[in-house]
Amino acid sequence: MFRIVSIYVCAFILLTAADVGTTLWASSIGAGQEFNHAVATPEGLLAVERILLINGAMLLFTAGMLVWALRNADRIDPRYLARPERAVFNYFYLNPFSSKNIPKSVLHYLALPLVMLIFKAFASMNNTLIGFNVPDLVTPLAIEVQSLVGEGPAAFWVVIFILFHPMWWLALRITAFAARRGIAVEPSRPAAG
Repeated sequence: MFRIVSIYVCAFILLTAADVGTTLWASSIGAGQEFNHAVATPEGLLAVERILLINGAMLLFTAGMLVWALRNADRIDPRYLARPERAVFNYFYLNPFSSKNIPKSVLHYLALPLVMLIFKAFASMNNTLIGFNVPDLVTPLAIEVQSLVGEGPAAFWVVIFILFHPMWWLALRITAFAARRGIAVEPSRPAAG
């Protein structure tokens, strides 16, 4: 388990650096501006301290939940392992630790680190395309969404929602496959007593 979490932490840090680096590069040559309102300055540049703080908190949360999910991987409902697409849209729950939610939440928190890495790789690639003045994948979507909902945080979150779900589906499929094969699964430990 330590190896899996360590690989995730290293990959997260490297892909965050790639995302930040490509964003800074593209904006420094005037090829683009930051679309994420939470980490953008009023001038549309990247607020580096803010993105690092947000990503640090995200890394701590996802790594901690990955440890929990790895320890409870044997509690995933076999129906979700057989058909992980059933778990794509049922992530709206407050308590992932409740006995009602554990059969799906464990799969969700095993897949969350993978989708984070996929999303960061995608963002870095998109930033690179923008930097090279090549048509990117997000700008046309963002323009269309902004024409429907206006500029601002709502447009950003709609774009994230649209981009997230295909990646989430892929991460759930890969995670379910790995869990079915017994890859990276540590059974929960019996309580002492």
